[in-house]
Amino acid sequence: MIRAIVFFYLVSCLSAQSVQVYQFPKSFQAQEFSPDMITAGLGEWVFYLDSKSRRLASRSPAGDILFAGGFGNDFDAFFDPVGLTISNLDLLVCDRSEKKILRFDYKLNYTGSISLYPYQDGSGVYIDKISTDPWGYYYLYSADDHLIRRGNASGIDRLPFLDLNQQTIEEICLESMVIVPNGDIGLLFSCTGEVVIFNRLGRIKSKLMVAIPAPSKLQYVKNKWIVVNAEGQGQILDHVETSEFSIPIRADEQLLDCTVNNRDMICLTNQRMLVLQFD
Repeated sequence: MIRAIVFFYLVSCLSAQSVQVYQFPKSFQAQEFSPDMITAGLGEWVFYLDSKSRRLASRSPAGDILFAGGFGNDFDAFFDPVGLTISNLDLLVCDRSEKKILRFDYKLNYTGSISLYPYQDGSGVYIDKISTDPWGYYYLYSADDHLIRRGNASGIDRLPFLDLNQQTIEEICLESMVIVPNGDIGLLFSCTGEVVIFNRLGRIKSKLMVAIPAPSKLQYVKNKWIVVNAEGQGQILDHVETSEFSIPIRADEQLLDCTVNNRDMICLTNQRMLVLQFD
């Protein structure tokens, strides 16, 4: 994976994991592109978002880099992008301020947008997180009312999918939201150190306790829930035992985002990419 980037080295981090380290393409520096979000598509495509410059980048399986987007209210520009996710062959970007989801194909051609206005009961609700499931639905979380809304290409359902205020959750501090192939929804609550798993109908299946401090990212790799924090500490969550590991984060870099590509987890820092391969 990420075959187009030649420079890498292998680091051992416990017997269950190795890490390949990849530098950013030279075109990132030439374009003054500094990604802080990452997601992976089908067929080894990888997508990046620089929320400061409001620009997208894609890298094809052949290693070709494309750029799109920018600041503004043009059809393919953003004001306040807060989420980047894949829905089959669509790349979705959620613009919080404009209350819309922009759609792109894998080559970053703009293909349309979905307005979030008609289903918000006014203009006071802002979206903070977005994720998608294998059936073409997207899920939107708002910290304003702690509701998770579900929608598709036609728009958002009029009734909330999940009201976190009515769940047995000690404190609502949702840090990460991930939907897995069977439709289960994992929610990471950083302040309480727990991951709550809901099924695709919105019912609680289980709760998993997190041992590492200040967990910030949640992913699902090889049928296991995995959390990491900004310092590079990681944990494979299991009902029976705890398995912790470390990511080689240097003192001069920050962990920004993570995504899953096939059976590997890609962690994005402000300087490079770390690809974790689990046995």
